[in-house]
Amino acid sequence: MPHLLGVDLGTSYFKVGLFNETGALLGLSRLPLRAESPVPGQFEVAVPLFWQLLREGVAGVLHQAGIRADQIAGLSYSSQANTFVLLDRADRPLTPLVLWTDKRGDPLPEALAEFTRTDAYGRRIGFTGMTGGWAPAKWRWFRENRREVWLEVRRMQTISDYFTFALTGQSVGDAGTASLLGLYDLTAGDWWPAALNAFEIDSAKLSQPLPPGKSCGVTSAAAAERIGLPAGIPFAVGSLDHHMAALGSGLGRLADVSISTGTVLAATTRVPDVLPLPGCYHGPDFRAGFYRLAFDPKGAGQLEEYQRQYAPDLSLEQLVALAAEAPAAQTRATLGPPTSREAHGRQMRYLLEKIAAAQRTLVRHAVAGAPVQRVVATGGGARSELWLQIKADMLGVPVTAPASPERACLGAAMAAAVAAGIYRDLDEASAAMVQPGRTYEPNAAAVKTYAHWAG
Repeated sequence: MPHLLGVDLGTSYFKVGLFNETGALLGLSRLPLRAESPVPGQFEVAVPLFWQLLREGVAGVLHQAGIRADQIAGLSYSSQANTFVLLDRADRPLTPLVLWTDKRGDPLPEALAEFTRTDAYGRRIGFTGMTGGWAPAKWRWFRENRREVWLEVRRMQTISDYFTFALTGQSVGDAGTASLLGLYDLTAGDWWPAALNAFEIDSAKLSQPLPPGKSCGVTSAAAAERIGLPAGIPFAVGSLDHHMAALGSGLGRLADVSISTGTVLAATTRVPDVLPLPGCYHGPDFRAGFYRLAFDPKGAGQLEEYQRQYAPDLSLEQLVALAAEAPAAQTRATLGPPTSREAHGRQMRYLLEKIAAAQRTLVRHAVAGAPVQRVVATGGGARSELWLQIKADMLGVPVTAPASPERACLGAAMAAAVAAGIYRDLDEASAAMVQPGRTYEPNAAAVKTYAHWAG
């Protein structure tokens, strides 16, 4: 039986999932990612900690499945974007991993900001309006504020580029995450010289983006030291975490839109062309065409924030259970102080509905007027039956939660299966590895109730 490893390089957690060729989850490690903040607004992760977490994750799933490292048939990843590390001439880290949430690049000079707001930029890059949170803005910060570091830089690698390079020796990455750097020309399939010139970036220091899911060789001897895997394991580049989770959810087969409820909210769909739209981002799809992503940074953390502030004696599961007893269509005006279990239920119901309404807005942005027949749900929010039903009622279409609870890891494992030669392509891998779970049908009365819900 082949064993396939999918690594999810997320923002709040790193996850390592071990799957078989049918998509069954054989082992899962979930490792909290604790960022350091040496200066307010700066967020970093030490490179040794990065590898320590991944070694622990791999060791954990091997132990759970009772197999050896040399029984892994393939490896790939899903990843956050705009988190990066700078390497010196000996390929040693000059910096920690600087997270995408880091704000040291703010404010972006108006001339650069204006350049990223032009129609020409949007048509090539797939979005408009870069801010100081993007990696190029922070590279500019290093060039101006850490000159002694900048002069030593040989490679500028995103977190997934670095993961790939360190394990395979190949200076390549994936176009799915590269497209969110604001430098990748979607029309040409390569870095855009005009954007590189504007940000004063040497393309020779960047990794070469490959199509998402593309095989890029095998692990090198360094993989044993890094994460405890032997040399010779087939490796495929992955893509943006939301894109990989959509793949692992059966986007295109089980539904035409994927929604994710995690650290951020997101809606992902497949489109034939790049159409710059407010709040939307584009990247190359696994087949011809592109993915379109709309996201909202206010994700499911709102629930955890409420729980910490107002109900530390109750778990999130208990709060959601109380929400099931509250009437639908809560509004802020009807909420009183959270002084009782009933009040907690009303407050939590309001938050579940508020976030579902935000998802509805994201779906509408992503599809740009196209009809939606069915939606698949991913992320932590896909584990609550109450919340899935609320989303079906809010969206007015069936919402499916595929059987696998770890869709980003599964999407990566599917790419690994293709790299290992188990499946011909990702369509064949999807048919074999993505198993449909329960579907939540919209309730006509609830759909009407939520039609104009605005909280």
